Amino acid sequence: MPLTDPGPTFAAGLRYGTVGAFHRLAPGSYAVSLRAAGAPRSTPPSLSTRVDIPPGAARTVAVTGGFADLALRVLTDDLSSPGPGAARVRVLSGAAGAPGAAFRTPDGRSAVPDDGQVVVPAGAGTVRVGTGARARGLPVRLAAGAVVDVVVLDAANGGLTVHVVTDAAGPPVVPGGPVEAGGGGTAGTPAAVLALALAGGVALAALGVRGRRRLVLLGAASLVLTMVQPATAAAPVAAPVAQADPARTIPAPTLSRAVDPTAPSVPPRRVILPSAGVDTSLVPIDLDRTGSLVPPPDPASAGWFRSGPAPGDLGPAVLAGHVDSTAGPGAFFRIGQVTVGDPVLVTRADGTTLRFRVTRVARYAKSAFPTAEVYGPVPDAELRLITCGGRFDRARRSYVDDVVVFAALR
Repeated sequence: MPLTDPGPTFAAGLRYGTVGAFHRLAPGSYAVSLRAAGAPRSTPPSLSTRVDIPPGAARTVAVTGGFADLALRVLTDDLSSPGPGAARVRVLSGAAGAPGAAFRTPDGRSAVPDDGQVVVPAGAGTVRVGTGARARGLPVRLAAGAVVDVVVLDAANGGLTVHVVTDAAGPPVVPGGPVEAGGGGTAGTPAAVLALALAGGVALAALGVRGRRRLVLLGAASLVLTMVQPATAAAPVAAPVAQADPARTIPAPTLSRAVDPTAPSVPPRRVILPSAGVDTSLVPIDLDRTGSLVPPPDPASAGWFRSGPAPGDLGPAVLAGHVDSTAGPGAFFRIGQVTVGDPVLVTRADGTTLRFRVTRVARYAKSAFPTAEVYGPVPDAELRLITCGGRFDRARRSYVDDVVVFAALR
């Protein structure tokens, strides 16, 4: 069936070199169309293309070519962790005078246009533009744990300029699996039962499978992007989405380039979860010799993994606290009472307060802790709050599960 509804406008007044934000969408097939800025919604699109977004996937729609040869290209994004000491990079060449643009690292690895994303060592690199005697190198620097696009553009003065756009960020060093944050001092008492009240537990998981789509404009200017799901497209087929309980799921906030990955980090000082009665100080925490994250020695305090993103930075900021000690409740004792939509407040060293919103709550067996899901790169500013839960194994002196609260900056 033909599309008659132009759909919502995702971006307006686009200019050459614009790199838009990611947006969360339900999995499915979409039509993306472009029309001149200021044109009525009834105006037929100048360009359109189909975008298929599987669960958990990310896609970039690039507008490429000169004025007479504009085209839409759908690029597949891999936002997973590039591994320790590495970055995932792709070159997007939008410069008329930049044939053969390629990213090269000191060890000779490279990423060239149309070759997709490649994993390279983090740190210094060079974008080589041109061939032969006219070739030149433009220096760039890549952060460990990041997924980036290196965008080559024509500069206003006739030269070239390079922009490093961070698509997603994660900790340079990924913690190794679960967190030990309980002494068992409250195990067996009704108030300590951390079986999550997740009547919509499967529904909460739906937020983790939503696809992402964004626009990169490498061609002409003054366009409007719209997106609409075709009327003939099937409803999202992912079971978690189909079974979602609307009363317990909320749309994730729009991802925004307002999070500047190059801005200096501000250390957090306190975390407050009003719905769970949590109001505790935050202290820096690190990994032990095995690579596992270690909560603060004081059960009354929570910790921030200082080798990863700080709250408010691009990426998952990790906070860990004890559910209890051998003597009684810990800082995150009531974290199992948190539900989707609840606020999480983080005060920082500069006096500012960041407001996050819970998007998901999950409990994982420590033997099957999803390291990549919890600690992996994300394209916005998020929180992970981790403590122990489930049954207390008295022989091992350890809880068998970990509880993880996922939250996103509002």
